[in-house]
Amino acid sequence: MKLILALLFFCSGVQAQEAKSLFVAFGKGRPPYSFSERGNTRGIEVDLAMEILKRLGYKVRQQVMSPYRIEAEAKHGNTFDVVVGVPHNSDGSGHYYSKPFVAYENYLIALRSRKLGAKKISDLSGVRVGAWHNAWKDLGKEFGRVFSPKANGRLPDNYREFVRQEDQVRALWAGEVEALVMDRYIFGWFRMTMASQVNTGVDVDVFDLFPVVNHSYVAFRDAKLRSAFDKELERLRQSGEYDSIVRIYVGERLAAMLKSGPKPH
Repeated sequence: MKLILALLFFCSGVQAQEAKSLFVAFGKGRPPYSFSERGNTRGIEVDLAMEILKRLGYKVRQQVMSPYRIEAEAKHGNTFDVVVGVPHNSDGSGHYYSKPFVAYENYLIALRSRKLGAKKISDLSGVRVGAWHNAWKDLGKEFGRVFSPKANGRLPDNYREFVRQEDQVRALWAGEVEALVMDRYIFGWFRMTMASQVNTGVDVDVFDLFPVVNHSYVAFRDAKLRSAFDKELERLRQSGEYDSIVRIYVGERLAAMLKSGPKPH
């Protein structure tokens, strides 16, 4: 009888331990928000999510994947308990989305030598523009009107989308695109880290054509976990710890890589 009770206690303990373990997906290639460095996954989104889940008592088993794959997982996948850093998708199958998690401040960036002079999105109809995967869905109705796929499913000839935002920046320096749409800190990060490979010190013009701030979200398979996450996220914001984590990655040097006033969040 004692043996049976011991086995039951052991099994219940294992189940409780398993219930406190989560399989979490993070994106890659979006520094300073989520990226791999020397075999470790780091970034603002990573540190925030890990801190919140730790405070909720969970252990995390993580996997890193491309932005394209992580967005697909949030929409249709059932492999992960939590998917971090995705657009909000009201059609997500069986997923519950957090409150806005991290703000992205997107600008149009062009080499000054191009003398672009764009004042509104419609001015870009003849400009070779590079953006991230599915950006035409994320940047408002006017951008979507100009750059959405044609009836044959192909993107406009003057518009390219990149799975890796590093390649997006390289395309600007190489002259493959005349301008890119990118978050100010992602551009600044690559401008710093690519300096030894290409001349990233050339002057750029920055155009604030996107007044709406885009946010990333966290997708959950469990509604109660989503609610608990949101409460802890708000506590981090109120205590100032959220901003402290952001400042680990966003200092004066990075901000100086793209001189522009911060957008209201």
